[in-house]
Amino acid sequence: MLALAAACFFLGGLAGCLLASQIGGSGQGSLAAYVEGFLSASQAGEAAAPALAAVVWDTMRWPLLALLLGFTALGLVGLPVLFAVRGFLLSFSIACFVRLFGGAGCLLALLIFGVGGAVSVPVLFVLGVQSLLAARALAGRVWGDGKSAPLYGKSYWLRCGGCAAALCVCMLLDGLAVPALVSSLAGALLGGL
Repeated sequence: MLALAAACFFLGGLAGCLLASQIGGSGQGSLAAYVEGFLSASQAGEAAAPALAAVVWDTMRWPLLALLLGFTALGLVGLPVLFAVRGFLLSFSIACFVRLFGGAGCLLALLIFGVGGAVSVPVLFVLGVQSLLAARALAGRVWGDGKSAPLYGKSYWLRCGGCAAALCVCMLLDGLAVPALVSSLAGALLGGL
């Protein structure tokens, strides 16, 4: 199941990179102006820290959806789609920064997406793979294989608890560390743009 999740994530990421390579014209100029304005405001100390609700939503939506899809046989289809969409959106965002700003865009993407992503993406894989296994077992029960082990045992919930703790760390990083890092490096990043 890990191979399936990874393949879907990779294919989504590949599609995101390919689409980002097609950005040009006014879209490219608008995005560059927006990012430069954000960095200027951040450098001047005018950028506000993200709201708590926004940080919670941004961090929890993908893992929560992966967890919920594990409670239905539809997760067999929904989870691969979830991994493909997450891979697409993440790689598209990163590729846009790199395409527009080169090395400075790579550093900016690392700060914005990499700090929290280093925690949230592995959590997504842990929850997604266990949800895929549960969805497969549920589908087996629907198709007549009713003699399987309990789906949601102690280890299932311990992994969920560990992932929840990791996501709390991710929210702290995204809410406190990332804005401070971007603000302190905004001048250097603007110089590289």
